Amino acid sequence: MSGRILFWAMVGLLALAALPARAADTNPYAASYCEPPPETKLLYNSRAYLILPKSPDAPPLYFSYRILGSDQFVQRHGQLLFDDGSDHWELESDADGLKLLWPLRPQNHFELERVDRTTGHHAEVTFTVLGLEPIEVQHQIYRSWKIRRLDRFDDGTTFLQFLWYSPALCTLSAFTDSQHRVVRLLRELHPGDTDYDRPVVRRRHHLYFADTNELVK
Repeated sequence: MSGRILFWAMVGLLALAALPARAADTNPYAASYCEPPPETKLLYNSRAYLILPKSPDAPPLYFSYRILGSDQFVQRHGQLLFDDGSDHWELESDADGLKLLWPLRPQNHFELERVDRTTGHHAEVTFTVLGLEPIEVQHQIYRSWKIRRLDRFDDGTTFLQFLWYSPALCTLSAFTDSQHRVVRLLRELHPGDTDYDRPVVRRRHHLYFADTNELVK
């Protein structure tokens, strides 16, 4: 083996050794579903969430969280229906079908139907797994699956969103919001972690620690 080949082989081994311990998937081209444990706080650059416990009889992909700095409580069928709590849509089709999207693999595809409970309008929502992209969280690179979500409404309009799911973090490392801005995960905090108990506030699309007005980063 030449010196150059040996060098790059060692680099590859060191990169594998540096992967977070929570990454349970051994196949780099597939990712099983997992969720952050209850009481986890997810601090993104423009919003923050507290993951809530779920009852033993909750659906398999049921996911709920409180939006920190507000009194909003959000319940969703899986993390790929992540939003800011102002969504008035309900599923018409079987939410359990979302399980068919997992484990994530390139070109995996799933469709579901939703209805706006305030207007009665319908939408077809399509998820397509595009592939892997690296996303940096807390100065560490996480392998993340990029997923395209396309909503087609019955009035002919559409809405496009991208989501990046990290199997090592068991949550979205990034996603695009309603204004097509990329919202990135800055910190994943657990009880006992530094800064876990500090209140946060959102101002002008940025997240700050409320006690010192320090920008979360």
